[in-house]
Amino acid sequence: MTAINPNEFADRYVAVWNEAEPEARRKGVEELWAPDGTYANAVAVVRGPEDIATQVGYAHDAYAVGGFTFRSCNNARGQHNTLRFNWVMVSRSTGALEAVGFDFITLDDDGRIVSDHQYFDTPPSYVVPPPGEAA
Repeated sequence: MTAINPNEFADRYVAVWNEAEPEARRKGVEELWAPDGTYANAVAVVRGPEDIATQVGYAHDAYAVGGFTFRSCNNARGQHNTLRFNWVMVSRSTGALEAVGFDFITLDDDGRIVSDHQYFDTPPSYVVPPPGEAA
């Protein structure tokens, strides 16, 4: 596998979720995920760059409306083509903690995501607006 720095990878990953510009976000997804890569959370499983970028964009827009941003916890660890790391969702204005998340990622030999399983260790209290209402 291509040598990667786990925390640098986690920082790039979190940056995609904070990216407001759809084309830049799509480019970030294409750089991080393999063409047939998947992303799964408690309510969605999506495959391929178009659907992953759409899912990431929906989450970005929904949480940005609530005034939140994502940060890496700088605790990424990797072994045997896998990574695991935590991230937090915090208030953009106060820095107050809203949620803690965990990702377990499998990488291909080029260091791109084959599968990404995302969990909330501490779920947000913020209720995401229904699709179409997050702007």
